[in-house]
Amino acid sequence: MSSYGVRPITEAEFDLAAKLISDWQASFDSNFEEASVDELQMFFTSRGDMTGHTNLLYESVSEKVVGVAGILEDPVRSKFWTETAALPGTKFIDDVVEECIKTAKRLHADWKLEPVVNNLDLAQISSWEKRSFSKIQTTYSMLRENLSTEFPTLPTGASMRTLRTEGDWISTHALQHDAFEGHFGFAPRSLESFKAFRLDSSTHDPEGIIILALNGEDIGYVEVTSEIEHLNKGFVNIIGVKHSNHKQGWGKLLLNWAFSYSANKGYEGVELYVDIANKSGALKFYEDAGMKQLSAFSTYSNPAWAN
Repeated sequence: MSSYGVRPITEAEFDLAAKLISDWQASFDSNFEEASVDELQMFFTSRGDMTGHTNLLYESVSEKVVGVAGILEDPVRSKFWTETAALPGTKFIDDVVEECIKTAKRLHADWKLEPVVNNLDLAQISSWEKRSFSKIQTTYSMLRENLSTEFPTLPTGASMRTLRTEGDWISTHALQHDAFEGHFGFAPRSLESFKAFRLDSSTHDPEGIIILALNGEDIGYVEVTSEIEHLNKGFVNIIGVKHSNHKQGWGKLLLNWAFSYSANKGYEGVELYVDIANKSGALKFYEDAGMKQLSAFSTYSNPAWAN
Protein backbone atom coordinates (compact mmCIF):
# COMPACT_ATOMS: atom_id res chain seq x y z
CA MET A 1 0.00 0.00 0.00
CA SER A 2 1.33 3.43 -0.96
CA SER A 3 2.55 5.62 1.90
CA TYR A 4 1.61 8.80 0.09
CA GLY A 5 -1.19 10.42 -1.85
CA VAL A 6 -1.11 12.92 -4.72
CA ARG A 7 -3.22 15.99 -5.44
CA PRO A 8 -2.98 18.97 -7.80
CA ILE A 9 -1.61 22.10 -6.19
CA THR A 10 -4.05 24.88 -5.29
CA GLU A 11 -3.33 28.60 -5.24
CA ALA A 12 -3.51 28.55 -1.44
CA GLU A 13 -0.58 26.10 -1.46
CA PHE A 14 1.79 28.08 -3.73
CA ASP A 15 3.74 29.53 -0.80
CA LEU A 16 3.96 26.12 0.86
CA ALA A 17 5.38 24.56 -2.32
CA ALA A 18 7.88 27.40 -2.83
CA LYS A 19 9.15 26.95 0.74
CA LEU A 20 9.46 23.20 0.34
CA ILE A 21 11.47 23.70 -2.87
CA SER A 22 13.72 26.22 -1.10
CA ASP A 23 14.22 23.95 1.91
CA TRP A 24 15.04 20.96 -0.30
CA GLN A 25 17.63 22.86 -2.35
CA ALA A 26 19.18 24.49 0.72
CA SER A 27 19.56 21.08 2.39
CA PHE A 28 22.43 20.20 0.02
CA ASP A 29 23.43 23.50 -1.64
CA SER A 30 24.59 26.30 0.67
CA ASN A 31 24.59 28.75 -2.25
CA PHE A 32 20.92 28.23 -3.09
CA GLU A 33 18.77 31.27 -2.44
CA GLU A 34 15.10 31.32 -1.53
CA ALA A 35 12.69 30.56 -4.38
CA SER A 36 9.61 32.74 -4.81
CA VAL A 37 6.12 32.03 -6.08
CA ASP A 38 6.76 34.51 -8.91
CA GLU A 39 9.76 32.46 -10.06
CA LEU A 40 7.72 29.26 -10.00
CA GLN A 41 4.59 30.73 -11.57
CA MET A 42 4.83 28.84 -14.84
CA PHE A 43 5.06 25.46 -13.08
CA PHE A 44 2.07 26.27 -10.88
CA THR A 45 -0.11 27.78 -13.62
CA SER A 46 1.19 28.78 -17.05
CA ARG A 47 3.24 31.32 -18.95
CA GLY A 48 2.64 32.21 -22.56
CA ASP A 49 2.11 29.00 -24.52
CA MET A 50 3.59 26.82 -21.76
CA THR A 51 1.33 25.13 -19.21
CA GLY A 52 2.36 23.98 -15.76
CA HIS A 53 1.21 20.82 -14.01
CA THR A 54 2.27 20.64 -10.37
CA ASN A 55 1.19 17.94 -7.97
CA LEU A 56 1.83 17.74 -4.26
CA LEU A 57 2.71 14.48 -2.55
CA TYR A 58 1.38 14.07 0.97
CA GLU A 59 1.64 11.41 3.64
CA SER A 60 -1.42 9.21 3.61
CA VAL A 61 -1.92 9.27 7.37
CA SER A 62 -0.92 12.80 8.42
CA GLU A 63 -1.65 14.50 5.05
CA LYS A 64 1.57 16.47 5.54
CA VAL A 65 2.97 17.67 2.19
CA VAL A 66 6.24 15.86 1.54
CA GLY A 67 6.98 16.50 -2.13
CA VAL A 68 6.50 18.74 -5.16
CA ALA A 69 6.30 17.16 -8.61
CA GLY A 70 6.07 19.92 -11.20
CA ILE A 71 6.35 19.60 -14.95
CA LEU A 72 5.96 22.27 -17.62
CA GLU A 73 4.54 21.63 -21.08
CA ASP A 74 6.60 23.32 -23.82
CA PRO A 75 4.67 22.78 -27.08
CA VAL A 76 7.26 24.46 -29.29
CA ARG A 77 9.97 22.01 -28.23
CA SER A 78 7.56 19.09 -27.63
CA LYS A 79 9.18 18.54 -24.25
CA PHE A 80 8.64 18.84 -20.51
CA TRP A 81 10.74 20.71 -17.96
CA THR A 82 10.66 19.77 -14.26
CA GLU A 83 10.56 21.45 -10.85
CA THR A 84 10.96 18.91 -8.07
CA ALA A 85 11.55 18.72 -4.33
CA ALA A 86 10.98 16.53 -1.31
CA LEU A 87 10.82 17.26 2.39
CA PRO A 88 14.44 17.22 3.64
CA GLY A 89 15.25 14.15 5.68
CA THR A 90 12.76 11.95 3.80
CA LYS A 91 13.14 9.56 0.86
CA PHE A 92 10.19 10.86 -1.14
CA ILE A 93 12.30 12.27 -4.00
CA ASP A 94 12.11 8.93 -5.82
CA ASP A 95 8.33 9.09 -5.61
CA VAL A 96 8.40 12.70 -6.84
CA VAL A 97 10.40 11.61 -9.90
CA GLU A 98 7.95 8.79 -10.57
CA GLU A 99 4.99 11.18 -10.37
CA CYS A 100 6.65 13.51 -12.90
CA ILE A 101 7.07 10.61 -15.28
CA LYS A 102 3.45 9.50 -14.83
CA THR A 103 2.13 13.00 -15.54
CA ALA A 104 4.33 13.45 -18.61
CA LYS A 105 3.30 10.08 -20.03
CA ARG A 106 -0.35 10.86 -19.40
CA LEU A 107 -0.18 14.25 -21.14
CA HIS A 108 2.10 13.51 -24.11
CA ALA A 109 3.73 10.10 -24.19
CA ASP A 110 5.69 11.01 -27.34
CA TRP A 111 7.26 14.21 -25.95
CA LYS A 112 10.72 14.38 -24.39
CA LEU A 113 11.07 14.69 -20.63
CA GLU A 114 14.23 16.60 -19.72
CA PRO A 115 14.51 17.16 -15.97
CA VAL A 116 16.80 19.89 -14.67
CA VAL A 117 18.58 18.93 -11.45
CA ASN A 118 21.01 20.68 -9.10
CA ASN A 119 24.39 18.96 -9.44
CA LEU A 120 24.51 18.53 -5.65
CA ASP A 121 21.11 16.81 -5.54
CA LEU A 122 22.64 13.34 -5.48
CA ALA A 123 19.44 11.58 -4.41
CA GLN A 124 17.46 12.94 -7.33
CA ILE A 125 20.29 12.37 -9.82
CA SER A 126 20.40 8.72 -8.72
CA SER A 127 16.65 8.46 -9.17
CA TRP A 128 16.74 9.71 -12.74
CA GLU A 129 19.84 7.70 -13.64
CA LYS A 130 18.29 4.43 -12.51
CA ARG A 131 15.51 5.22 -15.00
CA SER A 132 18.13 5.53 -17.78
CA PHE A 133 18.33 9.33 -17.83
CA SER A 134 21.80 10.80 -18.35
CA LYS A 135 23.32 14.27 -18.29
CA ILE A 136 23.28 16.20 -21.59
CA GLN A 137 24.04 19.79 -20.53
CA THR A 138 25.13 21.86 -17.54
CA THR A 139 24.30 25.44 -16.62
CA TYR A 140 25.84 27.66 -13.94
CA SER A 141 24.01 30.33 -12.01
CA MET A 142 26.26 33.40 -11.85
CA LEU A 143 26.26 36.43 -9.55
CA ARG A 144 27.73 39.93 -9.83
CA GLU A 145 27.74 42.23 -6.81
CA ASN A 146 29.25 45.69 -6.21
CA LEU A 147 27.23 47.32 -8.98
CA SER A 148 27.74 50.86 -10.23
CA THR A 149 24.86 53.19 -11.04
CA GLU A 150 26.97 54.88 -13.73
CA PHE A 151 26.08 53.62 -17.19
CA PRO A 152 28.85 52.74 -19.67
CA THR A 153 29.91 55.33 -22.23
CA LEU A 154 28.41 54.54 -25.61
CA PRO A 155 30.75 54.32 -28.61
CA THR A 156 30.18 56.66 -31.55
CA GLY A 157 27.09 55.64 -33.50
CA ALA A 158 25.68 53.45 -30.70
CA SER A 159 22.44 54.13 -28.86
CA MET A 160 20.25 52.42 -26.28
CA ARG A 161 16.47 52.57 -25.97
CA THR A 162 13.81 50.88 -23.88
CA LEU A 163 11.38 48.63 -25.74
CA ARG A 164 8.17 50.61 -26.24
CA THR A 165 6.52 49.91 -29.58
CA GLU A 166 5.26 47.00 -31.64
CA GLY A 167 8.21 47.62 -33.94
CA ASP A 168 10.53 47.16 -30.95
CA TRP A 169 8.90 43.80 -30.18
CA ILE A 170 9.39 42.72 -33.79
CA SER A 171 13.04 43.79 -33.65
CA THR A 172 13.89 41.99 -30.40
CA HIS A 173 12.09 38.86 -31.64
CA ALA A 174 14.25 38.86 -34.78
CA LEU A 175 17.40 39.57 -32.76
CA GLN A 176 16.74 36.63 -30.47
CA HIS A 177 16.39 34.25 -33.39
CA ASP A 178 19.58 35.54 -35.00
CA ALA A 179 21.60 35.51 -31.77
CA PHE A 180 20.56 32.10 -30.44
CA GLU A 181 20.15 29.99 -33.57
CA GLY A 182 22.05 26.76 -32.95
CA HIS A 183 22.34 27.20 -29.17
CA PHE A 184 21.45 24.25 -26.94
CA GLY A 185 17.70 23.92 -26.49
CA PHE A 186 16.79 26.99 -28.54
CA ALA A 187 13.58 26.72 -30.54
CA PRO A 188 12.11 29.63 -32.51
CA ARG A 189 8.77 30.89 -31.25
CA SER A 190 6.22 33.08 -32.99
CA LEU A 191 6.17 36.79 -32.25
CA GLU A 192 2.90 36.32 -30.36
CA SER A 193 4.42 33.57 -28.19
CA PHE A 194 7.59 35.61 -27.65
CA LYS A 195 5.52 38.53 -26.34
CA ALA A 196 3.12 36.42 -24.29
CA PHE A 197 5.95 34.60 -22.50
CA ARG A 198 7.06 37.98 -21.13
CA LEU A 199 3.79 39.83 -20.67
CA ASP A 200 2.09 36.86 -18.97
CA SER A 201 4.72 36.82 -16.25
CA SER A 202 4.52 38.72 -12.97
CA THR A 203 8.33 39.07 -13.19
CA HIS A 204 8.25 41.08 -16.43
CA ASP A 205 9.86 44.50 -16.02
CA PRO A 206 8.26 46.88 -18.55
CA GLU A 207 11.44 49.01 -18.52
CA GLY A 208 13.80 46.04 -18.56
CA ILE A 209 14.12 45.22 -22.26
CA ILE A 210 16.80 47.51 -23.65
CA ILE A 211 17.73 47.55 -27.33
CA LEU A 212 21.18 48.42 -28.69
CA ALA A 213 21.38 50.10 -32.09
CA LEU A 214 24.46 50.93 -34.17
CA ASN A 215 24.13 53.66 -36.76
CA GLY A 216 20.36 53.22 -36.66
CA GLU A 217 20.37 49.41 -36.99
CA ASP A 218 19.31 47.23 -34.05
CA ILE A 219 22.12 44.78 -33.30
CA GLY A 220 21.39 43.44 -29.81
CA TYR A 221 19.34 43.64 -26.65
CA VAL A 222 19.35 42.74 -22.98
CA GLU A 223 16.38 41.72 -20.86
CA VAL A 224 16.37 42.29 -17.10
CA THR A 225 13.46 40.90 -15.07
CA SER A 226 12.26 41.14 -11.48
CA GLU A 227 12.40 37.34 -11.11
CA ILE A 228 14.60 37.52 -8.00
CA GLU A 229 13.51 40.92 -6.75
CA HIS A 230 12.68 39.24 -3.42
CA LEU A 231 16.46 38.79 -3.04
CA ASN A 232 17.03 42.45 -3.98
CA LYS A 233 18.75 41.37 -7.19
CA GLY A 234 18.10 41.78 -10.87
CA PHE A 235 17.95 38.81 -13.22
CA VAL A 236 19.35 38.93 -16.76
CA ASN A 237 17.09 36.67 -18.76
CA ILE A 238 18.74 37.25 -22.14
CA ILE A 239 21.68 39.02 -23.74
CA GLY A 240 21.60 38.67 -27.50
CA VAL A 241 23.82 40.13 -30.22
CA LYS A 242 23.46 39.53 -33.96
CA HIS A 243 25.96 37.02 -35.32
CA SER A 244 27.37 39.61 -37.70
CA ASN A 245 28.25 41.81 -34.72
CA HIS A 246 29.85 39.18 -32.49
CA LYS A 247 33.30 39.68 -30.93
CA GLN A 248 33.05 43.46 -31.15
CA GLY A 249 32.41 44.18 -27.48
CA TRP A 250 28.65 44.68 -27.75
CA GLY A 251 27.79 41.83 -25.40
CA LYS A 252 30.04 43.35 -22.74
CA LEU A 253 28.36 46.72 -23.23
CA LEU A 254 24.89 45.19 -22.84
CA LEU A 255 25.92 43.25 -19.73
CA ASN A 256 27.41 46.32 -18.07
CA TRP A 257 24.30 48.29 -19.01
CA ALA A 258 22.20 45.61 -17.26
CA PHE A 259 24.42 45.95 -14.18
CA SER A 260 23.91 49.71 -14.05
CA TYR A 261 20.19 49.44 -14.81
CA SER A 262 19.84 47.04 -11.89
CA ALA A 263 21.90 49.27 -9.59
CA ASN A 264 19.65 52.22 -10.41
CA LYS A 265 16.64 50.12 -9.39
CA GLY A 266 18.29 49.66 -6.02
CA TYR A 267 19.33 46.03 -6.53
CA GLU A 268 22.44 44.82 -4.72
CA GLY A 269 23.41 42.29 -7.35
CA VAL A 270 22.60 40.64 -10.68
CA GLU A 271 22.25 36.95 -11.51
CA LEU A 272 21.97 34.97 -14.73
CA TYR A 273 22.41 31.46 -16.09
CA VAL A 274 25.12 30.39 -18.51
CA ASP A 275 25.56 27.19 -20.50
CA ILE A 276 29.12 26.08 -19.67
CA ALA A 277 29.43 24.21 -22.99
CA ASN A 278 28.56 27.34 -25.00
CA LYS A 279 31.07 27.42 -27.85
CA SER A 280 31.19 31.20 -27.81
CA GLY A 281 33.09 31.10 -24.50
CA ALA A 282 30.19 32.52 -22.51
CA LEU A 283 31.42 31.26 -19.13
CA LYS A 284 34.76 33.08 -19.43
CA PHE A 285 32.92 36.15 -20.72
CA TYR A 286 30.84 36.36 -17.54
CA GLU A 287 33.77 35.54 -15.26
CA ASP A 288 35.78 38.33 -16.88
CA ALA A 289 32.85 40.65 -16.09
CA GLY A 290 33.29 39.93 -12.38
CA MET A 291 30.59 37.30 -12.02
CA LYS A 292 31.09 34.27 -9.78
CA GLN A 293 29.50 30.84 -9.89
CA LEU A 294 26.79 30.06 -7.35
CA SER A 295 25.25 26.71 -8.28
CA ALA A 296 25.32 24.24 -11.15
CA PHE A 297 22.29 22.58 -12.72
CA SER A 298 22.27 19.80 -15.30
CA THR A 299 19.67 18.72 -17.83
CA TYR A 300 19.04 14.98 -18.14
CA SER A 301 17.49 13.01 -20.97
CA ASN A 302 16.54 9.44 -21.80
CA PRO A 303 17.15 8.73 -25.52
CA ALA A 304 14.60 5.92 -25.48
CA TRP A 305 11.95 7.96 -23.66
CA ALA A 306 9.60 8.57 -26.60
CA ASN A 307 10.25 5.28 -28.38
